[in-house]
Amino acid sequence: MDNVKEILSDIRVIIAIAVLVVLLILWFIVQKLRSNKYRKQLQELEVKYNSIKSVPLSFKLNKAVAISRVDPDAMNKVAQTKDDFDKAQANLRQMSQTLAETEDAILVGKLRKAKNNLSDLKASVALGEKQVSDLDKFLDTILEKETAQREEVTVLKNQFRELKSEAQENSSRLSQVWPTVEQRISDTERMFSAFEEWMYASDFGKAKAELVNIKSSMASLKDMIDNLPTLLEDIAGVIPQLMQSVYSEYSESRKNGVYLKHLNIERRCADINNSLREDLAAIKGGDTSEVAYHLENYKEQLKEMDTQIHSECDCMEEVRKVAEATDKLFEEAQQNSEYVQKQYQKMSVRFGLEGLDDNIQQEVAALNELVARKPEVFKIYEAKETPASEVLAALNELNSSISGCNESLVDMKNKIDSATGDEDRAKKQLLKLQVIMNQMQVKIRKYKLPSISEQYEEDMNRANGYIHSLESLIGDTPLNVQLLNSTLKEAIDFIYKLYNNVNNVVATVAMVENTIVFGNRYRSTYSDIDSELTRSELCFRNGEYTQALSIAIGTIEKIHPGNYENMIKENAKSAA
Repeated sequence: MDNVKEILSDIRVIIAIAVLVVLLILWFIVQKLRSNKYRKQLQELEVKYNSIKSVPLSFKLNKAVAISRVDPDAMNKVAQTKDDFDKAQANLRQMSQTLAETEDAILVGKLRKAKNNLSDLKASVALGEKQVSDLDKFLDTILEKETAQREEVTVLKNQFRELKSEAQENSSRLSQVWPTVEQRISDTERMFSAFEEWMYASDFGKAKAELVNIKSSMASLKDMIDNLPTLLEDIAGVIPQLMQSVYSEYSESRKNGVYLKHLNIERRCADINNSLREDLAAIKGGDTSEVAYHLENYKEQLKEMDTQIHSECDCMEEVRKVAEATDKLFEEAQQNSEYVQKQYQKMSVRFGLEGLDDNIQQEVAALNELVARKPEVFKIYEAKETPASEVLAALNELNSSISGCNESLVDMKNKIDSATGDEDRAKKQLLKLQVIMNQMQVKIRKYKLPSISEQYEEDMNRANGYIHSLESLIGDTPLNVQLLNSTLKEAIDFIYKLYNNVNNVVATVAMVENTIVFGNRYRSTYSDIDSELTRSELCFRNGEYTQALSIAIGTIEKIHPGNYENMIKENAKSAA
């Protein structure tokens, strides 16, 4: 015991023990670190191993084998692939065993063995990744048809589910053809099942053909869902209502006497009704290819019938108006014809109208021909057995002809009336001029003008000359209308001007007399007033009426400034 104490008391021994303990601890730490490192590497390799193992090579190879049974081209490729698959599987088994051994080695501390195994595992994993990747890619090339078809059918299934849902939502609007829609849905579902069977059998050609059928069936189903509600509304509601409206218009128009037999409305409506039944049957049978076109055609036909009926009704109303107008035109034309012939016989020589003879005979002959045609056209109108459009055309032609004939007769009537009108106007104007001449002479005599200028005498003689010329021209045969009108114009201008001058002279004379009479009361009082008034009287007797008026007014203004206006008023009363 003492020896042990003695040894332990030796510092060198203590240091040696401490160093040994430290070395032991370091060893344990290093071992632990290595163990953790290897464990981590093992876990990483195990993840890669699981990733390699998770690739469904067996499933794909089985699919490829199945394909090779129906595809000779794929048979040799699949045979070679089997060998590669076996090698890959052997490598996987080896990796699995090495993983287990490495894990055990790490657990028991055989780190050297674990290190060697990890090195082998890395090589095996790298090889396995390459083998599996190459195999997977190669198998994918063999299975790419199936993959593409799987992806396509997945999209189609999603679309089909949406179509079924949409069909259910519109079931009330599709009630009349719901069995057809259900049948189309069932047929499409069977096609999907058939597709799966062909895919299971790896017959991708037939599966592809089934996809074409599925697409066609779904397109038909979509067309039903999208278009059938509208088509059914047209068949059951829109077109029958249009037909009823057309038939009502047809019946009402016939009651009003409109001829519509030529339009065959009843037969055309019956044909449309029968065709609607056929279209409804086609829809129930699943055939909608031509129905939409048919329905649009029916609508166009019904609109055309409605337009034709309204057109005939409008034509009928127009026929009544044109017939009435034509009848009045005939009456007017006959009156104008009689008037023209009668007036021409009476006045052709006097007014020089002999040039109208051929025109009158031509228009009278044309009128007689139209009068002969009129009963035939009006008989068609009154019978109401011919389309109004045709009757209107005939009436318009007759109306146009009689209108042209009547216009020619009116032109000739106006020419005759114009000639006789000039004579009548000249006679009336002559009478007025004679009255004016008489008025001038009466005024001159009434006011006892002490003197009148030689110019007035000449003017009066010239005016009387115009009167005599007009009387002579009016009495001539044939009547020279142009000379008569020009002479009448000159006479009117001259005589009216003379009349105004005489009125002015008479008014001046009256004012002079009134002024002198007014001033006579101041003659005895004012000598200069007497002198001026005497001078005014002298001018008055000499016919200098304007000078006399000026002197008289100037004289009165000296006594009563502003009284001149009162004298004017007095003069106006005297003139009235």
